[in-house]
Amino acid sequence: METIYTSDDSLTAYFAYISGENIGLAKAELEVLLNQFSIDKEVTWLRRFARIVMPINPTDFLLKRAALIQYAGIILYKSSSVDDITKGLSDDDWIIHISKQDSFAVKTLCVGNENDMDMRLQIERNLGAHIKQVTGANVNLRNPSIQILVLIMSDGIIVCKSDTSKLRALLRGREPGKKEFFHPSMMNSSLARVMCNLAGVQSGDIVLDPFCGGGGILCEASYIGASVIGIDLSWKLLIGARVNLSKIGLKYSLIQGDAQHLPISSVDRIVSDPPYGRASSTRGTKAIKLIESLLEETNSILQSKGECLCLCSDSEMKLSQIIENAGLTVARQLSMRVHSGLVRDIVTVKI
Repeated sequence: METIYTSDDSLTAYFAYISGENIGLAKAELEVLLNQFSIDKEVTWLRRFARIVMPINPTDFLLKRAALIQYAGIILYKSSSVDDITKGLSDDDWIIHISKQDSFAVKTLCVGNENDMDMRLQIERNLGAHIKQVTGANVNLRNPSIQILVLIMSDGIIVCKSDTSKLRALLRGREPGKKEFFHPSMMNSSLARVMCNLAGVQSGDIVLDPFCGGGGILCEASYIGASVIGIDLSWKLLIGARVNLSKIGLKYSLIQGDAQHLPISSVDRIVSDPPYGRASSTRGTKAIKLIESLLEETNSILQSKGECLCLCSDSEMKLSQIIENAGLTVARQLSMRVHSGLVRDIVTVKI
């Protein structure tokens, strides 16, 4: 039996459980977000489960920012067997975490191929009964104030106090087809949020999308708290972007212009989905030339250092090669299959 929770925050272990949509992209998003904490930290992975050891609790920040994290919270203890599941914390420690006024639920997840339904039901029943007896709290399976998440692994069981992402539901409500203005070229909200996170967008930053279209990426940067600037050739798309951004109510600027001649002197981050043969507003200009022109100006207009530029393209464009040919450094390259005929590369550039 290993008790991982202690009253000393410097020794506390936290966790995040990522979605299965794109494991590589989700891991990169989590790691980049954790890098916004300028403190020592240790992250170890077991499939979709990340164990995070650091001096402060990152879970609220991760759940508010990450598109691809399902659950996050504090690790309470690890048990070697189902029989010991109720012995990981003292009664006093359970009362610290769950008061009589709280409601709670016990949920189980299998990390890997271990999916023994009888075991899961036994854990939920036994641990739930123990917590109720010790704390006096009521069980509420539909809407508990506190969720205890039990992760079943090949070498044991980890018991966590968990929160569920609310952002993921919000992102589904912000998909392109649900926005006030829609265009087929608009990026889905989850990927737009991930790209903003990979570029290190923070509240108060100035973020540029030089191929902004209907403003999908700009909207997610704005929700984070950034001031955003969008450029596009199409007046119609800019009007649509204005409609979408005005619903958020934060500062934005939209410019009808050519991304090959940026009318911008300085920004903190660039996040963009350049056109690559899809429905777009480039009036036939070759996509590669557009990206090359953008890359020529990045060093002069980007005020931040590190991974502060994130681009997305069709994999056939070989975006990483274009970036390296421009004398810049590729920090990350991640792929995402959209459908059988389209694989997108998401690339960050280190400035």
